[in-house]
Order: sequence, then C-alpha cells, then structure tokens
Amino acid sequence: MILEAIARLPFEGLSKELITLGFSWIVMDAGLSPNPNDFADAIENSMDTLKKRAMMNSSRIGKNDRNSYDRVFSKWFGVKAPDTYMELFELVINETIKLLRSGKIDPAKSLQSITRNKNGTYLGQAYNGEYAITPAVIKQPEYYEFQSEFLKPTAGQKAQIYLDPLWFSLLSMGFLTAFAGYIRKRYYLMTKPGIEVYFPDVEEILIDGIIALTDAGISSRARLDAEELYELRIVMKLAEEGRKVPEMTYPIALHISLEGQVYTELKTLQLDLKELSNYLATYVKKIENYRVMGVDLKVKLKEGEKYPLWALVDIAEKELNKGVSGDRELLAYIFVKDLYRAVNSGRKELIEDSIFRLFRQGRGLLEGEGRASGELRKVLRVFMQEDHLEVLI
Repeated sequence: MILEAIARLPFEGLSKELITLGFSWIVMDAGLSPNPNDFADAIENSMDTLKKRAMMNSSRIGKNDRNSYDRVFSKWFGVKAPDTYMELFELVINETIKLLRSGKIDPAKSLQSITRNKNGTYLGQAYNGEYAITPAVIKQPEYYEFQSEFLKPTAGQKAQIYLDPLWFSLLSMGFLTAFAGYIRKRYYLMTKPGIEVYFPDVEEILIDGIIALTDAGISSRARLDAEELYELRIVMKLAEEGRKVPEMTYPIALHISLEGQVYTELKTLQLDLKELSNYLATYVKKIENYRVMGVDLKVKLKEGEKYPLWALVDIAEKELNKGVSGDRELLAYIFVKDLYRAVNSGRKELIEDSIFRLFRQGRGLLEGEGRASGELRKVLRVFMQEDHLEVLI
C-alpha cells in the first residue's frame, strides 16, 4: 500500500522526500499496509520524538497561507490556523490522529487516490469538500530548480500540491523529522532521497541516522557560512555525544531555504560525513584517554575549555563572519579547510601532510612577524603540543 503510493507520486524534490520521511515512521511501527488504528498509533508514536521540535523557533505563517488554512481547518478540524509553521505541522498531525481513530478517514483510500490535472497534483480525498495547499515554506522552493547554474522557475501552478489530512500529516511528520534548525531566517532540512528502498527495515537509518544528524544540527546551531564548517559543526556534536551514524544513511541531502519577500530560494547540498565522523570520533577518544592519564590537552578560553580543533573551528567561523582587517588573512579558516579536505580524502598520507603543513605555518606565526589574533596564537600554542600532534595523526 505505502510503496505503491510512493511510486505513484508524480513529482520529485523536497516535497516527495519529506513525505517519504513521514512514511518511514509508519513503516517502522506498522509495516507497509497498516490498518487505520495501526496508522494512528504509528503517527502518535512518532510524536514522542518529534513533539519537542514542534515547539522550536520557526517563521510565522504567511498571510496567504493563514487565510487558506483558517478556511480549510475550520471545515476539517473546527479550529483556526496557529501562529507558526511548526505549530501548524503539530496541529495537522494531532488532528489527523483523531480523524483516524474516529474512522472518518481511511488510509487505504487516501493513499490510493493520487490525481493530477492542469491545476496541480491532488493527494488523497477531499475531506469535508476541502484540500489544503502545501505550506509556503515547502511549496515555494518547489517552484524553482537548479539548471546549468541558473535558478529557473518550474511549471507555475502545475507545481502546486493539494493535500488531504492524511497526506498533510505525512508531509508534516517529514518536515519535523528533517528539521535541522531555523537560523537567521533560514530553514535547514536534511532528507534521505530514496529512503523507501530500505523499507521496511528503516529504523536504523531513521533514528540513528537522520534523527541523530538533525539533532546535532539543532543543538550545535550549525549554519552554512561555509560547507566545511557546517559539516564540521555537525560531526563535532556527534563526536561529543558519542553518536555513530550508520554509513548507509549517507549521502544526505541538505536543503537550505532562505525566506524572501517574493519567493524562497532553495540550496541543496549532498553530505557524506563518514570520513569526518570516524576521524573526529577517534580524535575525541584519544584526547579523553590522555585526560585519564593526567594530560589535559584542552585549550582554556574565556568561554571555557575546548578541544583544540573545536577552538580552531570557532575562530575560522569568526573570521568568515567578521572578515579580517589590514593584511591579515583567513588563517584559521585556511588551516581548517586544508585539514577538512585531507580527512575527507580518506588517505592517511594526505592527512599527515596537512597536519605537518599546519604545524609549520603555525610555528611561523608564533615565532615570526606574521599577523594573527591573540586568540588564534593561544589556540595554536596548545594545538601544536607534541601530544596533540599524536592525537591528530
């Protein structure tokens, strides 16, 4: 039932990836052809994990969406739309559970009903005579696609997707699952394109993979100042918490939407963090082993103690955000970027070359006339200790 519904979806992109993430919770708990009660139980169980995300910061619902949802929700649920999109997703999920339990909607009939005409795609069956439009934070990126380096509009109204309560709840579950932060008016969403090929054995990818990665994104408040720093922020948080993401989770698609006055621009990156994760997990383990032996390799800064590599990443991020003055360069960022590329290569000799190059340049800064901030000099003194060299290699 579920695989057939996914196969019949007449569109690709973010909306499909979010819907299949929503389906993942159903399949994990109730299999591929659940009855209405099992479907409701699976949705409810997903909220044990997702509920806290629904309370996180997000943008307010736009005027057009609010007018539409006030009308539709009054007929569907007897309520008006809430203030924010995260609250909207939670409302749709909770109210759909009630409809399922009361027998007012049938999952099998809803999933079998997928139609398309000149006005757009209709998922499910109109409930009380109404379909809901896709929320603007999801819908607007779908109007655009990247082709030959230019952002081109797709097929206008044909890109519109209309949803019944069940399909809307699946989309909402997917959004909360993919949510990796809302920072500086940008939504960060992580999806696993093609996750349905792992059905029904999806729990490891979903919980230990996507949820772990998005949790790391939320708690680290990682943002895309540079791809290298974003990936490092995510992996640093995973390493601190001792969480290991299953390798089959990768590659992950990172969608970044930037709210504007007219449209939401979408940038999509492919993330494969296997090499970084293995390297930083070993890095943390080695430093903690030294600590047990009475050797403290952390650098002491105003904001507290940090692993030296963590402190270097912090400085690199500050350099990018604030810029540099005079003849100073983005020194920390250059160091971090070089090491990032070497680690991602998976080749030990390139990692060693990068570290030795960093040490030579760092020694030149500390001993010579090179211009570097006092904070960078302090971090480099700890970074270049012999014991820390052993940790890095």
